[in-house]
Amino acid sequence: MRKLKLAMYVSLDGVVEDPAWTGPFWDDQLSDLQADYLFSSDALVLGRVTYEGFAAAWPSMEESTGEFGVKMNTMPKYVASRTLDAAAWNAEIMQGDVAAAVARLKEEPGGDLLIYGSGDLVDELTRHGLIDEYRLMVHPVIVGTGKRLFNGDTSMPLHLADRVTTSTGVAVLTYTRA
Repeated sequence: MRKLKLAMYVSLDGVVEDPAWTGPFWDDQLSDLQADYLFSSDALVLGRVTYEGFAAAWPSMEESTGEFGVKMNTMPKYVASRTLDAAAWNAEIMQGDVAAAVARLKEEPGGDLLIYGSGDLVDELTRHGLIDEYRLMVHPVIVGTGKRLFNGDTSMPLHLADRVTTSTGVAVLTYTRA
């Protein structure tokens, strides 16, 4: 069975929206951690907003990002959307019961599935117990306003599986379901 892994940038006050505030904290160590996560995955699972942002940006970034950009552009993407009928950029739209669609994806043969961003989708999949691993990259900044992580009413115990602190103070916390 495939694992569903989440990689999410989070501010100290829980904001996950428009992560331009992460820029000053980017370093080689965080870059390597992100590359390891991406290259250990076979497909992306994305919400519509994240998908549209990525699909607009990544195709033109391949030259500057090397193998990471090639992987982002070529791997399959599964997009949760109530409004899109079709998608490009190696994407398939998941409409209707997204939790059931993701559960089916997890049962298919292949490597792990990776979620980037996609806060509403993360809330939905958390409520259904479908995310196996949560990698939260907590940045030492208070943003103040914006969408927060875990807006749902789900309570779920987690186990701290790994922790790394980068040279810029980003706490990379990896949790699995307890």
